[in-house]
Amino acid sequence: MTFPPAEPPKAGRRPASAHAFSTNVPRLTFLVPGFAQWSQGRRTRGLILAGLYLISAASALLLWGNPTTWLFLVGLVFIQALSWVEGVRQNPFSGLTPTPVLAVMGGGLSLALHAPIFGLLTLLAWPSYGPDPGGGSYLVNRLAYKDHLPSPGQWVWLDGSTTGLQSAAKVVAVGGQEVEWTGRRWLVNGEEVVLDPGHASAGYPKRWKFRVPSGHVLIDPGSGGARSDETRAALIMVPREHIVGQVWAHCSPFWERGLL
Repeated sequence: MTFPPAEPPKAGRRPASAHAFSTNVPRLTFLVPGFAQWSQGRRTRGLILAGLYLISAASALLLWGNPTTWLFLVGLVFIQALSWVEGVRQNPFSGLTPTPVLAVMGGGLSLALHAPIFGLLTLLAWPSYGPDPGGGSYLVNRLAYKDHLPSPGQWVWLDGSTTGLQSAAKVVAVGGQEVEWTGRRWLVNGEEVVLDPGHASAGYPKRWKFRVPSGHVLIDPGSGGARSDETRAALIMVPREHIVGQVWAHCSPFWERGLL
């Protein structure tokens, strides 16, 4: 009995090779909380991890400026690392790597991914506390005035070297503007400005007019929640270098949160 000769393989074609573990090779997508579990058929587990991660992220942003925030930030890293370890463990060859090593790898990758976000938050929304513990905290954009002065009406955070206290204050006038005290009210370039009524203007002459020097800012220190038992000048001249950044939100107490 004879058989026809085997057909030689066509040029340009290679036998298909099997990739036994190609679907289980660790990928960067495993760092998406719940993705590895979802793609491996454990959809309930994947939804739980994704939901816990989103809840932790939302809580951290909502409570930013409160010490409780750090608990949720640690939770973000833990959940992402856990999702990574579970995804990698589906590869049979991962059994050769101890679980603590995989956990350290997952935690390191998670920290590397979250570090830029944490760094950006500390620059754009740094939590700062005033002299009065009951006055709450503020969020400060420390990059706001790197190349220009603040504008009148904006809130700024002082480093304490001029006023003696680290606190928020409202800008009344900037370099080049003319300020006048009429004996009853303050004028900036001829327009009246309203200051904190709790700070007396005693000690000022009956009439006074001056121009704010270049590179300086005139601020109302009483607008930032100074202690009620302190008597401070109505206005203070502050050099630009003593302004840390722009205060853009009051973040605690929680019920008093709001933009400034």
